[in-house]
Amino acid sequence: MRIYPNEQQSTFIKQQLGCCRLVYNYSLDYKKSCPKASQTDVVNNLLSLKQQFPFLKDVHSKVLQQSVRDLNTAYTNFFKHKQGYPNFKSKHDNKQSCRFPIDAFIGINGNRISLVKALKDILFKCSVRDEKYINKNQDKVRYITLTRTCSDKYYLSILIDGDLARTMKPSDNTVGIDLGIKDFVITSTGEVFSNMHYKKNDIDKLKRLQRSLSRKVVGSKNRNKARIRLARAYEKISNRKEWYIHNVVNRLLDENQIIVMEDLNVKGMQRNHNLAEAISEMNWGEFRRILEYKASWYGKEVILINRYYPSSKRCNHCGYINRDLKLSDREWICPQCGEVIERDYNASCNILEEGIRMLEEGIIGLSSPKYKPVDHPTMDDQLGNKVLKSSDGEKQEKKEFHIFL
Repeated sequence: MRIYPNEQQSTFIKQQLGCCRLVYNYSLDYKKSCPKASQTDVVNNLLSLKQQFPFLKDVHSKVLQQSVRDLNTAYTNFFKHKQGYPNFKSKHDNKQSCRFPIDAFIGINGNRISLVKALKDILFKCSVRDEKYINKNQDKVRYITLTRTCSDKYYLSILIDGDLARTMKPSDNTVGIDLGIKDFVITSTGEVFSNMHYKKNDIDKLKRLQRSLSRKVVGSKNRNKARIRLARAYEKISNRKEWYIHNVVNRLLDENQIIVMEDLNVKGMQRNHNLAEAISEMNWGEFRRILEYKASWYGKEVILINRYYPSSKRCNHCGYINRDLKLSDREWICPQCGEVIERDYNASCNILEEGIRMLEEGIIGLSSPKYKPVDHPTMDDQLGNKVLKSSDGEKQEKKEFHIFL
């Protein structure tokens, strides 16, 4: 939910964010210099930081301690769950955030929230349902994360024990979906969700704002104003894309019980510099993330098939595999059965068929070992000089074949 602090509260929030960033960075530096330091040692180091930087005493101590806990959690995730190594934070990051534990939370009254003494009665806006739920369950609040965006807006994310009651009518339908660039989503039922090209349509505006920013003197107020205008333009594009993705996901989940899609390696596909910008604009990774967590909310199921499965090359009518299929071939005639194959729709039908096979064989959610990269040519084999800089050998067929925007 978005909050609207006054000028004095905004100043305090910026100070709070800066102090949390300082504590996090100095604690990370201490952990690097003393790898065997325990969590208690890092917390004790915070006391010496307060002596070194007296202004840290002006902000809430529980929030500073939470920054140390977050650092220890990041280290735990790195060693136990193989996640990324913690990095130093910068005031120039896209988003700045800090966490308020339950000890730094006063309460909520209507559409006003009070965190610490300096942040009382802050106006917030969210849906009526969420506002009622937060007021009713404020005694179950565990953490509150405050975030400041590049466009100088403030948001709160509240973690509450329990769950919202979410229901969606069950369905007997199963659908296969194929993601593309020319069209965003193509289903096995023949439905097509278009690529809205939000960034591409506003590219002239973004260039104009970028030129305006580059002409401003570094460190001046006019440069900061230009930076905020550019950030808000990008933020608007991002919000529109997210809104569209949610609508597509809701439509798919409302009409189907099981959704089958490919386990795409989006990061590897973006190493193809000819298609990286178009792939990034589509937000395939975000689409999959939203689809999976909403499916778990509503009791639906998402099945991921092997990324090497030749969905575009295989004829859905007779099973013939066209190994000579090129990027520019949007339609092709099967030499075995004579059917005219529409590439995108054919791929979605094959994906659905493979998902049903996985259901029947009891390998739901696992990549099928039936298809391996050595069995079918990848994008590296077909692009010639325009090779992907990826050693994964992933099957990039329809996803990267859509070069005609």
